[in-house]
Amino acid sequence: MAILIINRYFLGRNSTNDKMESLFNENIIFVFFFAMIAIYNYSDLKEYQRMAIIYISVYALTVLDIIGVKLAIALLGLSLFCFFEIFTSDETKFKILVNPIYKIIDFIYISFSQYAFGGMCCALFMLRIKIPDIINKQEMILKILSFLFMVWTLTSTLQQKYVLHTFGEMYKIFTYFPINKIKFNEKLDEACSILISIEDKAYYERKSYSFLSPKYILEILKDKIRNQRGSKKIACVFSAGNRFIRNIFDESRGYSTIPMQLIRSLGIKRGYNYKYRRKIFEILYSRMFFKGIERMLKEDQVAQRQYFKKYLIYIYFHKVNTFLGDATFSKFLNAFDMQYSKKNEKDIYDCSNEGIFIACMGLSKRANSITKANIEYYLQVIDNVELDPDVVCDMVDKMMDRPYDGNYLQ
Repeated sequence: MAILIINRYFLGRNSTNDKMESLFNENIIFVFFFAMIAIYNYSDLKEYQRMAIIYISVYALTVLDIIGVKLAIALLGLSLFCFFEIFTSDETKFKILVNPIYKIIDFIYISFSQYAFGGMCCALFMLRIKIPDIINKQEMILKILSFLFMVWTLTSTLQQKYVLHTFGEMYKIFTYFPINKIKFNEKLDEACSILISIEDKAYYERKSYSFLSPKYILEILKDKIRNQRGSKKIACVFSAGNRFIRNIFDESRGYSTIPMQLIRSLGIKRGYNYKYRRKIFEILYSRMFFKGIERMLKEDQVAQRQYFKKYLIYIYFHKVNTFLGDATFSKFLNAFDMQYSKKNEKDIYDCSNEGIFIACMGLSKRANSITKANIEYYLQVIDNVELDPDVVCDMVDKMMDRPYDGNYLQ
């Protein structure tokens, strides 16, 4: 009886081993994800190092004809989506990005902008391209090109020239200044009016967070068409559309709304000069990030959530940089209380409206262009706020007298 039980035990063990062997030998997808999870959970590796190992693994499997190109891209896409959206250690992302479409957009943007997923796809496709044999040894040439694409992909992934902050890092400033603790008073209203009059006149009326609002785009195109002279109507429309597209990525224009300016200050850790990636980031994430925060406030029934748009401007004053003469201030309020060894103690309530106006002009590097001759021209755009032109001009004249020593503005 004992012998029979022992035999059945070892037969069962052998049967289980056979099944496991069959699983690992025949189910390449299971083996692949088992290996990817093992790589991703290895704590000594940085995220970009893990991505590089995954790329090398998939490329090797394709080169050895173990998997096809379509399956390789599908496995890569699925594994990267899991790593960025499911297995991520960024807990704040789970709270802000709950919409499945937003998760897909986030995965696609990070994959292509930060981890050169497009280059990886090109490297894989080069291994399987079939063209007429008009060039001797064309297969070898394509393999060399594929290898070069692979090298470029790995280099871009490991160099990390364009890097985004995590959602947790982006959200940190909102925990420093919670909406239910903000004083939404007349002084803040005036500061908001100055900023939106200079930077984003349609801020309160616009429902969207970026310029991708049909009403906003139509207004821009109408203005451009009205400014066209001596052209036929159809030509005017095409010319206006062409100028609009080019201006989106123009450094001096760009149609950046206040939320777009804020999200780039919050989100871009490295690579600000990559203007196409940056502009796409501003357009996509200004909606996804701020919509997510707005939803969280509503779900938690947080006090003063009805002032959310003003709240974003308040955060803007604590985060977005400005320029006065040759000086660059990492955040707006540093122009009023320059501190290196301790926390800035001034808030927007402590700043004069004239100083706020100058700092807002500095956002587009126009602060030291203000003179007594043109001050009225600049002030005419400010709505609902009284400003003293003499105080503004006097402050502009003196703001660079004591660089890096005390306050630049009052």
